[in-house]
Amino acid sequence: MQHLVPSSSARRQRGVTAIGGLAILIVVVSAIILTLKLAPHYIDFYTIQSVVDALPREEVRGMSRTALNEALDKRFKINNLRDFAIRDIITVERSRDSTVLEIQYERRENLFLNIDVVITFHKRYEYT
Repeated sequence: MQHLVPSSSARRQRGVTAIGGLAILIVVVSAIILTLKLAPHYIDFYTIQSVVDALPREEVRGMSRTALNEALDKRFKINNLRDFAIRDIITVERSRDSTVLEIQYERRENLFLNIDVVITFHKRYEYT
């Protein structure tokens, strides 16, 4: 019976080294931290989009700015969007043919030390 002796190169290839494991750990932890810090902003944006989508399309053109702001304000409160002032993030443009609601804002999130991430959000709704 022959005993197989691993070659010298096979003995050296036994998994991840300590430095390699540390590098993988740093990448995984960084991705988790980034996700935990940025995900709430994207969730807020998708919630704002759902609020505007829920506005009755037929009535938006006929609503006054005050009525539109009140309707949005009520929906923002119901959806717990308390960090947003409607006048700061949503603009209303009216013309003879259409009404345009435009969501546009940015959020700044500190990652660590003096490194920040700036996320910009933009969506345009046209009601004809």
